Amino acid sequence: MAFAKSLHTPKLYDLIRGAQRVSDITSFRYPTAVRRHYERLLNFPDGFLVLGDAIASFNPIYGQGMSVAALQVQALQQILAERAAEAHGLAGLAPSFFPVAAGIADNAWILAADQDLVFPQTQGERPPDLKQRLAYFAAVVSLTADDPAIHRLMIEVLNLCKPLSVLNDEPLRSRVLGEQRKHPEKYNF
Repeated sequence: MAFAKSLHTPKLYDLIRGAQRVSDITSFRYPTAVRRHYERLLNFPDGFLVLGDAIASFNPIYGQGMSVAALQVQALQQILAERAAEAHGLAGLAPSFFPVAAGIADNAWILAADQDLVFPQTQGERPPDLKQRLAYFAAVVSLTADDPAIHRLMIEVLNLCKPLSVLNDEPLRSRVLGEQRKHPEKYNF
């Protein structure tokens, strides 16, 4: 309850303060997330592709693995349709596909990895702007509590229906920065 009360918004605490637990609390341990960069390879064997977990496997708590794989399949379908329309064969398909597949994985990777990197025991290189990204994201989350449009946008981003970059579009960006200025103590990571 103390943790719920300490969150950026009192909404969750208000919802659960009178609730009773119906089962024991259990935890889930996921050993590691893996990101592979096939788009950086100079050569890849013709006739082969990888997608989904072979490119990026995510902590399952975020529910992104199947979505990333499905979006990569959609991208592959589009690339294949374009090649068919232009009478191109399958030769050299991997160099066309891997950068697109990597871009799809990037949004989900940033969403998951940034949250995982908060914990000191998480291994991995921390981006130099991690604290700023976490603070910005926390301010967006705080705004979702009182603004259904921002809440909807956040759900669309988290479900990979829209790219992460939309959270930096105006007028939302100005509102987020204003929220951070108004409550700097909440966004000091």
